[in-house]
Amino acid sequence: MRISELATRSGLSIDTLRFYEKKGLIDSTLIQRQRNNYRDYADATLERIMLIRQGKQLGFTLAEIQTLIHEFEADRITEDRKRTIIHQKIHQIDEKIAELQAMKQYLLAKIDRL
Repeated sequence: MRISELATRSGLSIDTLRFYEKKGLIDSTLIQRQRNNYRDYADATLERIMLIRQGKQLGFTLAEIQTLIHEFEADRITEDRKRTIIHQKIHQIDEKIAELQAMKQYLLAKIDRL
């Protein structure tokens, strides 16, 4: 499928898809060049995009998602590694929650002083 169809089907902009391709999240194994030099994206590209979106919703950075994709495709990601990654992400989320709670308390104190 061409990039415009991929954008429509994925709900992402063409610019976002090109950015993902430039960053290596959509790699060359998912793209073939046609004679007119247009890109032809494999159907599996939609699955990759859904994986990227899910990773982002879970708080993973694009760099983390890219690393995980490469480890998974190279069959290098063990159950222990998956657990470690999940625990690290939970720790990061807990830290972010603590930061947000501190910001909330600061703002509540500001309101009380008004």
